[in-house]
Amino acid sequence: MSRTTIDAVDLALTRDLLESVADEMAAVCMRTAVSPNIKERRDLSAAVFDGDGLMIAHAAHIPVHLGAMPLSVRAALDTLTLRPGDVALLNDPFAGGTHLPDITAVMPIFASPRGRVPVFVVAVRAHHADVGGAVPGSMAPQDDIYAEGVRIPPVRWVRGGVQDPDVTRLLLANMRDPDQRLADLAAQAGALALGGRRLEQMAGDAAGLRRLARRGRALVDYAARIAAGALAALPAGDARADASLEVPDARGTTARIAVRLTKKGRRLRVDFEGTSGPVGGGLNAPEAVTRSAVYYFVRCLCPDETPTNDGLLRHVDLRVPSGSLLAARSPAPVAGGNVETSQRIVDVLWLAAAKLWPDRMPAPGCGTMSNWTFGPVPGGPVFPTYYETLPGGAGAGPDGPGHHAIQQHMTNTDSTPTEVFEAQWPVRVERMALRRRSGGPGRRRGGQGLVREIRFLAPAIVSCLMTRHDEPPPGVAGGQAGTPGRLTLISGGRGKRLTARSSVRVEPGDVLRIETPGGGGHGRA
Repeated sequence: MSRTTIDAVDLALTRDLLESVADEMAAVCMRTAVSPNIKERRDLSAAVFDGDGLMIAHAAHIPVHLGAMPLSVRAALDTLTLRPGDVALLNDPFAGGTHLPDITAVMPIFASPRGRVPVFVVAVRAHHADVGGAVPGSMAPQDDIYAEGVRIPPVRWVRGGVQDPDVTRLLLANMRDPDQRLADLAAQAGALALGGRRLEQMAGDAAGLRRLARRGRALVDYAARIAAGALAALPAGDARADASLEVPDARGTTARIAVRLTKKGRRLRVDFEGTSGPVGGGLNAPEAVTRSAVYYFVRCLCPDETPTNDGLLRHVDLRVPSGSLLAARSPAPVAGGNVETSQRIVDVLWLAAAKLWPDRMPAPGCGTMSNWTFGPVPGGPVFPTYYETLPGGAGAGPDGPGHHAIQQHMTNTDSTPTEVFEAQWPVRVERMALRRRSGGPGRRRGGQGLVREIRFLAPAIVSCLMTRHDEPPPGVAGGQAGTPGRLTLISGGRGKRLTARSSVRVEPGDVLRIETPGGGGHGRA
């Protein structure tokens, strides 16, 4: 057998081994978490890094988490001196985080119990249903980040295998449902411990652990070569695109995200020059979120079998104007940057790429995660805070129509089963159906959105953080736009349209109807 064949087999085995560690970490976290957002909806991601914070493998989890997680891991390593048995926590959007509900737990793996330089790092990021702030769910539009919840810079939460009680008390004092939050954090820590054991079992001893780390870095080099080849195979060119974010910037004009793609040889330049400055409504994105969207875009250009790791961006030149809404500075509000603005970044990347490579790029999809949360009113019946994202129509492509009511692009979560939803919260789900004819017409029609109606059985504060309600998802290649989203509150038999980003008190008997956008059409009919 040739050395090349052995190397190829070794790379394949390394990928499977390391991705299996990420898969198992996520499975343990889901099984042991308490909140349905992690346990049922699977709003979490896990990854394996080398000792320098280079992401070498992850499972097929949440794209917006994964492309950003390396910046969180590096922030933890740069800020803290971590020792065996330590676990760091952080959610700071200005230190590698995405938005405050996404708490990342980071644990180093050493070759010996007295090690000082980690050989591996494992991390689990999970979206917590509440991290404090002005309203239940920590996802309503706010004026600054201080109203969005508790901000956690890199801190050592577990020291030598023992939770720091002072850090625990400080965090839980600033979050709703503290027992649930603690259980979910413990689930993340337990998943990291499992990941560390699996890596040690695979390696066998200290020398084996170092060899496995070298194989992991070779896997990153392999992914970089595949990405370079995929880029080289695409026609060279230069294209621009932009899209509205449906919120005014500081000058009072509608904010826009602009991108210029320049592909030459084996390199791709992604330049967001021309993007608006900071905005309100929580729609600013930390640069980590922008990086995630570009990471996802490049992965979509690569063959199916490509390993997903930091090697994908090695041949990409990324430029994000500092201080723009895509590289937010403190204290800009960012709750929606992770879930809404990330989708719009993908939209503009898709639109620009469709000009360069029209035979392979679909139209934009719904362009929103359609986030909504609710929690108890002061003095009312007590129940946990609930958070949910809803699917919409996918964009049609050159080879077929868009899929209906599907989580897409930067999100990849499940739905909470109705039986669980109705058993744990004072609600009744009255309708869950496709939104007929909401996909954009064209030679290939865009996918249909979703209609979801929830009747409340107790007073609650409902907060919505959505986009694509004012401007519809566009079609490409002559296809037409999909139908924009719509929110309606039905009270006493009368319907009132709500804005896409708002908070409202509901009373028993009120019904919230959420209609998510359809995807854009492709080609002239």
